[in-house]
Amino acid sequence: MDRLLPSDPSVIGGYRLAARLGAGGMGVVYLARSPHGTWCALKSIRSEHAGDPGFRARFRRETELAARLRSRWTVPVLAADAEARSPWLATAYVPGPSLAEAIARNGPWPTAQLLCLGAALAEALEGVHACGLVHRDVKPANILLAADGPRLIDFGIARAVGVTALTADGSVIGSPGYLSPEQARGRTVGPASDVFSLGCVLAHAATGRPVFGVGGAAGVLYRTVHEDPDLDSVPDALDGIVRRCLAKDPEQRPSVGELQDRFGEFDEQGWLPEGLPALVAARAARVLELPVPQGTVADGAPVDGWADAVTQAAVVSAAEPTSRRRVLAAGGAVLGVSAVGVGSWWRWGRSTSSGATGTGALPRRVIGLLGDRSDGAFTAHERGARVAVSEHNATAGRAFDLVLRTADDGGTAKGAAAAAALLAADPEVSLVIGTGTNATAPPAVEACARARVAQLITRADTSELDGVNLTSTLLMRSTRTAGPPAILRYLNGVVKPARTTVVHDLDDGADSLQTVRIITVHKKLDGDATVEEVAPDSGFATAARRIAARRADAVLFAGVHPDRAASFARELRDAGYRGPCVADEHVLGAGFLAEADGWHIGTGYTDAVADPRVKAFTAAHRARFGAAPAPWAAEAYDTVRFGAHGLAAAGDDGRSVLRSELLRRSWQGITRKVSYDPDSEFFESQEDAGAFLYRVKDRTMRFVARADDISKTLK
Repeated sequence: MDRLLPSDPSVIGGYRLAARLGAGGMGVVYLARSPHGTWCALKSIRSEHAGDPGFRARFRRETELAARLRSRWTVPVLAADAEARSPWLATAYVPGPSLAEAIARNGPWPTAQLLCLGAALAEALEGVHACGLVHRDVKPANILLAADGPRLIDFGIARAVGVTALTADGSVIGSPGYLSPEQARGRTVGPASDVFSLGCVLAHAATGRPVFGVGGAAGVLYRTVHEDPDLDSVPDALDGIVRRCLAKDPEQRPSVGELQDRFGEFDEQGWLPEGLPALVAARAARVLELPVPQGTVADGAPVDGWADAVTQAAVVSAAEPTSRRRVLAAGGAVLGVSAVGVGSWWRWGRSTSSGATGTGALPRRVIGLLGDRSDGAFTAHERGARVAVSEHNATAGRAFDLVLRTADDGGTAKGAAAAAALLAADPEVSLVIGTGTNATAPPAVEACARARVAQLITRADTSELDGVNLTSTLLMRSTRTAGPPAILRYLNGVVKPARTTVVHDLDDGADSLQTVRIITVHKKLDGDATVEEVAPDSGFATAARRIAARRADAVLFAGVHPDRAASFARELRDAGYRGPCVADEHVLGAGFLAEADGWHIGTGYTDAVADPRVKAFTAAHRARFGAAPAPWAAEAYDTVRFGAHGLAAAGDDGRSVLRSELLRRSWQGITRKVSYDPDSEFFESQEDAGAFLYRVKDRTMRFVARADDISKTLK
């Protein structure tokens, strides 16, 4: 939840706005107070949609349909205006965290509670379908948990039965990982599509992980259409019915009526897993502290003009009998608090200066730094991290002190798993920062996930991290599945090749294949692309001669071995090719730098001396260590600061909720903007995403620009 922007209206349709709950492609969702004093969620449609008469007609019709919803497991529509300058829709505001947050905090659900969840959601969908609607976005983030049961929310993309699954511009509607194969293909959807999504939700709740993995949307959509779901660990009591829900053919899926029969009656007593009733009650109680909304700057009122706390809200304790646990509000609407963002927003107006213990000392938050101590990159990480820790501990008004603890993994997968497990087993450790390579990061992820300790990964970008259990881990960069962002920006924005040759070194297996796929399958590179495959036991002379004869406008080396990259660069030069050549950071080594003069290289780390945006950090690093920062130092500095930002929001809950706090909103560092896709929880790589371009000259790497600045720097 965020404060209103100065440009936001203060009143829509008589509802006074208090804060932003979120924003998406369709519009902005606000926390608002009705003329009768009840809290609600009000969605205002963006102007680009409002100007379309066809959209208004559909919005009017679908709002009328949604207003018919009477299921106890959906939120009622309170009011709507399809004729307003910006059409809007107000619904009841529900207490409690989302199912997504609950899974991230507490892990998989037991069988009995899964059956209750399935029973309620099947009943909710029955009501939706009876009104002639298909929800089309059933996912954990759209299921809120209240003391008396779940609520299915957000009908912002719901459509009448039989409507296509595409927007006007041909984009797929829905959330990758939860939408059905027919949605992914842009075909007509019906109630069976929601059944598929429900199967994804139940499997996620049962296992703690998305059934079609994580990563870029394109990869998740491909797996949804073509591959089997990951149903390992789904309890036997649900395995069969969930598999039927996830049938690729809609005709093979069960009806919601059959699901209700299978799941049985909803049991209001103990439907929530252990630990969640207290969280739900705490979130509902915070309604009492919500301020009465005042005007925005546009209305002449100060942005910080918060009035006294609301006293009219009636919130019943979770300790009371279940029949009395409903959250009350005037007019019969449900009153409550949305899950997403409430915890941090509630703390936002409170002072964080009172973190002292009874002895006057601040509490400690220990951050573990994991990596190979013999690797120079680990030393760079440690130095950058220590600068961040020192700066934090010198900040007045801080709520806690940071302590950095290092762990040596020896540069092996086995060592990484063991060292990560030792850090995670220490109750003092609130966060682990993984500095390892593509070989050592995945086993460390698994160790932290088992212990439910949050981990931030700075350096590794292997596509293996797309599929492992990331319920405790967040990446500080995109993986190779998303392609080399700086290289693609350079080629598309500066070189603008009509023909590019992609050299696929088959010696590298899956990692190099991801770069090839991002160009040939996902078409992230403008112009035509030709793939030149080179077998593991072959040299590059023949391929180099073909490329030179073909007169390609650019060459992209999709490989990760420095010695083979050096061999290719030498053969290509000897064949007479002089056009632009690009690769990513994995090819770097003394041999490659000696052969690749003029090549452009994309990396995940900046040059702290040449990059003007990190001057202050560079000065602090020089003052402490007497030397300029090495690669990865500035990135480690940002990672510690990002972790501290999350720990401050987590408050006394500490490491158990850290990851969910870090996911809540974007954060701006000196090397990147840290932001995660709300559905896949994957690092967003579109804007200031920590991608950098270098040029090889005289056997050294020369900084060129951040990815966002490439076009204007090289124009």
